[in-house]
Amino acid sequence: MKTLLIAATILTACTSPALAQDAVIRDNPPGLFTSPRFTNVVEVPAGAALVFVSGLTAQGPDGAAPTDAQGQAQAVFRNLRTALAARGLTPADVIQIRGFLVDIQTTLPAYRQAAGDFFGKAPPPASTVVGVAGLVRPDLLLEVELIAARPVQAR
Repeated sequence: MKTLLIAATILTACTSPALAQDAVIRDNPPGLFTSPRFTNVVEVPAGAALVFVSGLTAQGPDGAAPTDAQGQAQAVFRNLRTALAARGLTPADVIQIRGFLVDIQTTLPAYRQAAGDFFGKAPPPASTVVGVAGLVRPDLLLEVELIAARPVQAR
């Protein structure tokens, strides 16, 4: 009986929202390039739900988007924050992010600034940034998708 009580206590503690999210393992193994902007390996524990956010652009609800890279990057990350909030998540819950940038040499600084503002002091997710020839509309300069994790019980 005592063993069952201990096991139940541990299970409850491990599935509580704070501890389950803390259980996400972020690792930069020796031998790999590391950066403060991303984590090389992210492991999600059992009992967490994965939330996938489609690639979002700078388009507002009316379809309009800023014309410059900085304005678009800020709008994209605002849209990502809105998508996460709809599921009760924050940037700290993001485990992977993928950015698709048109004219990457020009767009990358704006992307990095907006991503840095978005994540703040949160642990960085696994990350990929790819230069692309174009997006769904010729005026759009970047699109970003992400995956977040949260404990199943936290919904």
